[in-house]
Amino acid sequence: MKEPLFLLLLSTTSSSSSAATTNHRSSLPDEDPTYYKLVLVGDSGVGKSCLLEKLIDSSSKNTFISTIGFVIRTHVIVHQQNHLKLQVWDTGGQERYRPVLATCYRNASGAIIVFDITNPTSFLNLSQWLDEISEFSEEPLPKILVGNKADLSERRRVSKEEAQNFANKWKMAYIETSALESTNVKQAFIALILQNNKG
Repeated sequence: MKEPLFLLLLSTTSSSSSAATTNHRSSLPDEDPTYYKLVLVGDSGVGKSCLLEKLIDSSSKNTFISTIGFVIRTHVIVHQQNHLKLQVWDTGGQERYRPVLATCYRNASGAIIVFDITNPTSFLNLSQWLDEISEFSEEPLPKILVGNKADLSERRRVSKEEAQNFANKWKMAYIETSALESTNVKQAFIALILQNNKG
């Protein structure tokens, strides 16, 4: 039997979040300019779901979360007295789920592309994720490259210089994070939003 694909909608703000669908940056009824639909992409196991869990609950102890298909979480970040409403689409990195992921990019505000600094294969696959974003997004998306698991510096296999050069080539910002230690997690999301606001 084939493993079923499913979509799980979780709210961390209010029960009305299920109405926030997919109008570019402003699907709220009043077209709130502080609403953003963001997509988390990258290979399976790089820590996408753990980053999102830490953003929502900094006390979370989750060290591994496997996403099947995609999961939607909503959250509000307060930045410089502004309430930024996020709808984050956390995608499974497995190849078999990619046919259903075009939905994730529809009317998205930006993409967070995650790799694991201890896993060179996840870095080599970044071009593949960038190709997917270009294929499925309706317009060029603001993007940020995130090197996760920075707490495992002794196991690093991708240098900061190599990652930064790749980001520069694709005109992306680069930031290193640790979901385990909550390092730069909120900052990564805010950095992408600030890019979005330049447009």
